[in-house]
Amino acid sequence: MDITQALDSVTELVSQAKSRALGGGAIIDKDRAMQLIEEIQEALPEEIHRANGVLAERDSLIDAAASEAEQIREHARAEAAALVSADEVTIAAHTEARRIISDAEQEAHRKQAEIDAYVDGKLAAFEGTLQRTLESVANGRAKLAGQVEEYPMDEVLPQ
Repeated sequence: MDITQALDSVTELVSQAKSRALGGGAIIDKDRAMQLIEEIQEALPEEIHRANGVLAERDSLIDAAASEAEQIREHARAEAAALVSADEVTIAAHTEARRIISDAEQEAHRKQAEIDAYVDGKLAAFEGTLQRTLESVANGRAKLAGQVEEYPMDEVLPQ
């Protein structure tokens, strides 16, 4: 018999007890009452043991759930930190890429200016050389033209 049934039996025994005429007490079956009390005393440690087991299991489940919840939180924190870190790395990489591109463009403009100055210098030198050559050609042609006048064609050419 479990403790609940034993207590129900005690309740029934007391409720069926015959009232005493004087003093307001009741007459109950002492042997039966003692038997039920002994059954309760025997069942009580087992019930308490089971209740303690249930409480221990509950505590164990609560501890396991709390531990799992903490692991989930830690995992979420780590993942969030990794995402933030990855985002920071990405931002830093984009910033560095923009700086490198800017430096490269400035270097390209500087080199282009140097090349333009070099080519302009070479073209100016070539222009000077061509100018002198044209002047020499013009002088040579002028001399030839002057010689041709000095020497009439019929004198220069045999007849």
